[in-house]
Amino acid sequence: MKSPSLTTRSHLVIGYMILAFGWWSFHLWRQNDRVFEKEKKILELKYPNVDYTYATQYDIAENTWESGRRMVIAEGLFFTACLIWGLWVIRRSAFREVGLARQRRNFLLSITHELKSPIAGMRLVLETLGKRELSKEQRTPLISNGLKDADRLQNLVESLLLAARLEDNWRPLHEPLDFKKLVQDAADSLRIRFPEAKFQLEIPEHLPPVQADQMGLCAIVQNLLENALKYSPEGAPVTVSAEQSNGKFRFRVADLGQGIPDDEKQSVFEKFYRMGNEETRHSTGTGLGLYIVKHVLKAHEGQVKLSDNQPQGTVFEVELPG
Repeated sequence: MKSPSLTTRSHLVIGYMILAFGWWSFHLWRQNDRVFEKEKKILELKYPNVDYTYATQYDIAENTWESGRRMVIAEGLFFTACLIWGLWVIRRSAFREVGLARQRRNFLLSITHELKSPIAGMRLVLETLGKRELSKEQRTPLISNGLKDADRLQNLVESLLLAARLEDNWRPLHEPLDFKKLVQDAADSLRIRFPEAKFQLEIPEHLPPVQADQMGLCAIVQNLLENALKYSPEGAPVTVSAEQSNGKFRFRVADLGQGIPDDEKQSVFEKFYRMGNEETRHSTGTGLGLYIVKHVLKAHEGQVKLSDNQPQGTVFEVELPG
């Protein structure tokens, strides 16, 4: 026999508390009325032939009776407010725990996949080199593949470290950076993993340097470009544009991918969140990329906006203090 769920047990406890409080309130209300009736009977016996309602003792008894009623009503309202507040806190905590459990599950599933693939690739390369005598021409592609897997592991570790630092009030170290060169370097590194990647850079030649933390801005650009490539058709161009005006530095990353549903536009910035089902999706990643983007920008007092591209795809617009 299946045991009742936690939600069912909680509802039963809450129902019992409401019924118990209702009975307690009814009992106090009746008790207050009975005391008042006894006081009136005592006054009737004390003043048999006089209208006792004008007596001082009656005024005191009536005031006590009315005070008792007000007390029952006030305590009832206070208890109801406390119960509603407690239910809200419990519900919020429960949803938070469910969300954290989902995040942990998604993280374990994604990190397992992310670690397994490059480790298996490096193991295969090392076992091949160790068991076979290969010529230089045969060794070169194997070593190149092993280095790609090593770079993938390194990027994963750096993302995890940066995410941990962001939770410990990470502070950026501002310095002037050549944004166009930074984008080109990020694009070159991504072409190793995405050989069919195409980038359209619409960045002015004489764009002034942007004041930002080098590691943080590199992480922002890298994650936005990688996100665009992962969710775009193979060979579809990713456009990067930038400008500096009114004391603000802005750049946009636009893709022609599948886009992001409206109900998920805010969720994609949550830690470990990834669109779709973690067990069935085909794209790689840990769900840290956009989380890192949002919080690195927050540390820079900047912001990121998400909108739909035309005719399809997604646009990320980043704004930083100039």
